[in-house]
Amino acid sequence: MTEKWKHIRPSEYDWDYFKDVNGRETSMVRTLITGDEYIWEASLRPNYVAESHWHPYDIVQIFLEGEFTAEGEGSFYPGDVRWVKAGASTIEGAGKDGCRFYLIALGGDIPLMWDDIYELPDDLKDELSKRGNPVGSANINKLESELFHDPNGRPTQPVKIICDESPWVIETTFEPDYIATDHWHAHNTLYFIMDGEMQFGENEPVYKKGDIRVVKAGYSYGPEKPGKDGVKFILISNGGPVDLNWSDITPPPQSVSYTHLTLPTKA
Repeated sequence: MTEKWKHIRPSEYDWDYFKDVNGRETSMVRTLITGDEYIWEASLRPNYVAESHWHPYDIVQIFLEGEFTAEGEGSFYPGDVRWVKAGASTIEGAGKDGCRFYLIALGGDIPLMWDDIYELPDDLKDELSKRGNPVGSANINKLESELFHDPNGRPTQPVKIICDESPWVIETTFEPDYIATDHWHAHNTLYFIMDGEMQFGENEPVYKKGDIRVVKAGYSYGPEKPGKDGVKFILISNGGPVDLNWSDITPPPQSVSYTHLTLPTKA
């Protein structure tokens, strides 16, 4: 498809089992988007365990309900965000009541690469060794806010830096009276609306709590306007740091490819 942006409402998509070519037990997922980014909403049954495995791309998890566990890392709950770098092996599971979370793969599909079946390729092993900690996490509620830095000096809003390396993840809060005029990002950008409402210009619908937006690199849009109670969202930049390019100062690229945004069929 050639869409420059996509509005996703997870409740409109069917649940199905995450496909494992080896026939091992997996979890229920809603496949929300495929392409340069894959996004699932995942639901693990109570006490589920996924034995040691790795993925070929970086992943980010945004926890929504219940308790998620990762051996050697501890437990994760709503308010936590976790990331795992490509090639890092983990043993994961759910607590006694199960759990639900968004699972985002930055780069492509992420089959379950079980360590007892698949050997990590040398090139991925070498790359992983150069990237510092293979896993990380943050509790958003414990992070300090700071104003997003705009080199042009225009007013911005508070952000919490969740991860400032690949992957790049922040939480942003817009007060009800803030407006961000037309702008664009240098990388594909994902928005997860965690509270409130948001408008991204006249061509898009109103985004509400639980909605997801994917916008392609180089596409100029705006104005961004929060609802009457403001908005809070998690933003993920795929491929580089979160940036803000005002279209009246730095015009967007004349030619941008949107060929990798593919959507599954809705329920």
